[in-house]
Amino acid sequence: MEHQLQNILLMVNHSSNLRKIKMQEIERANQFKLGDHMMAKNVAEMLEKKYPGWLWAVSVDRGLVTVKSMMLSGNWGFILHESKIDNDLKSVVNAGGEILERYNQHRGRFNQTKYSDLTMDHKNQLSGDRS
Repeated sequence: MEHQLQNILLMVNHSSNLRKIKMQEIERANQFKLGDHMMAKNVAEMLEKKYPGWLWAVSVDRGLVTVKSMMLSGNWGFILHESKIDNDLKSVVNAGGEILERYNQHRGRFNQTKYSDLTMDHKNQLSGDRS
């Protein structure tokens, strides 16, 4: 009887420890998601500040920052490793400007006249340098 009681106590204790571990994992995941959201917000704000009007779409997942301009089809963009992004987001600004240049757009505010000069390719997408 005593042996059965010890086994039950061990199972309860083990179950309690598993619950604690699961809660810690959930808390870590939530902190990670919050960090992802903050990075996405900061990147989007910086791009909008430097290149306003280009409808920047930013997502962060598992250390990868993905950025696209929805004005430039939304199919093409850039991916940066979060660990390689400097505090002043200069690498993000440079990459955003490079996308604009690949579509023969000026670095800076969205310009409807310049944007109207873009043509569509054979796939009915905005033509640009996607190499």
